[in-house]
This record gives sequence, structure tokens and C-alpha cells, in this order.
Amino acid sequence: MGGKRGNIEMFGRICVIAATVAGISAASVATAQTSGEATLFTRGRFQGAGVTLTGPRERMNPVVVESLRIAPGTAWDLCSGRTFTGCKRFSESRSSMVMTVRSARPVEAAIPASASAAIEGAKGSGASLRGLDSEFFVMPDDGGNRVAVANSPGALPQRATDFCRAHGWRASAYQRVQAIGGSNYLADVLCTNEAK
Repeated sequence: MGGKRGNIEMFGRICVIAATVAGISAASVATAQTSGEATLFTRGRFQGAGVTLTGPRERMNPVVVESLRIAPGTAWDLCSGRTFTGCKRFSESRSSMVMTVRSARPVEAAIPASASAAIEGAKGSGASLRGLDSEFFVMPDDGGNRVAVANSPGALPQRATDFCRAHGWRASAYQRVQAIGGSNYLADVLCTNEAK
């Protein structure tokens, strides 16, 4: 009788130790995050299946995200649409949330909006985030200067497509315009080889 009880107690201790080790391993995996990556979890508190993204992803199989881990100092757009539409921006990890994600992309620092930054804003960054099938330009430039856009219907998508073609892509899948000091400039241009 005492032997069985001792075995049951020992088995219980082994189960507790195994569960603790498994919890520590899962926690260390959840906290490990490479700069620029985002991990989407299907359960809260960084649990469940994890999908790690290292760059922009379109047309994903829908993922119901209940927690999100991103590296400090980075930001990501998580989008309900398949081609970066219906996006919500996250600049820190979330242990609890609910969102169906069908596309996602990393985001560079926000474009300066203050009056004191307007002069600097007229300079292009030249920086981009290039993936296998697309390239994202926050502040597109041409020779160090921002790419100007005429204030007329249809000018924005055509100017963005011309910019993308000059950089080896077929078309612009997404673009915005930024007004600085009475002039309009291309912003947030996503170049791709897929036609719209």
C-alpha cells in the first residue's frame, strides 16, 4: 500500500516538473523575437499556434489572432483584407486581442507631420522594405528628393506605378499622398509584380 502511494506521489511530482519545464520552454519561445519579426498567436497570452512574419505578406489563409508579439521599437499593420486593406497598426506586443488577419506588413517610422519637420519631410528617405514579391517605400525619392504628385484625378496611381516601374516592379498595389507646404508627394507606396 505504501509502495503504491509513494509511486503515485512520485508520478505526480514528475508531472508537475514536466509541466513546469514545458511552460518555461513555451515562454522562452514566445519571448524570443528577432528585430523586425511579428508573431501572430491563435490564443491569448502568446499561446497556441504561432505564425512568424519577417516581411509583408498578402493573401494569407485567415488567421484569428488572439495575441501578438513584435520586437520593441517596431510597428506592424495587421489587415483584415487580403491586400493590405482594413489595417490596424500595432507598435507593441498584445497579450489579448481578437482580429482576423489576411495580410500584414512591417511599418517604418511615421512620416513627420509637424510644421518643423515639413522641410525635412520634402527629402526622401530612400529606405524600403523589400520582400520576395513586393517592396514598400514609406517616403519614395528620386535623387534624394521626394516624388511630387500633380493635384489632378488619376495622377496619384499613375505616378506611383511610374515610380514602381522605375524600380523594377510592374505596378503599385497601394499608395498615399502627403501634403507638405502646399505640395503633394508620394507616400507609403507598395510596389509589386502582380497587376491590381
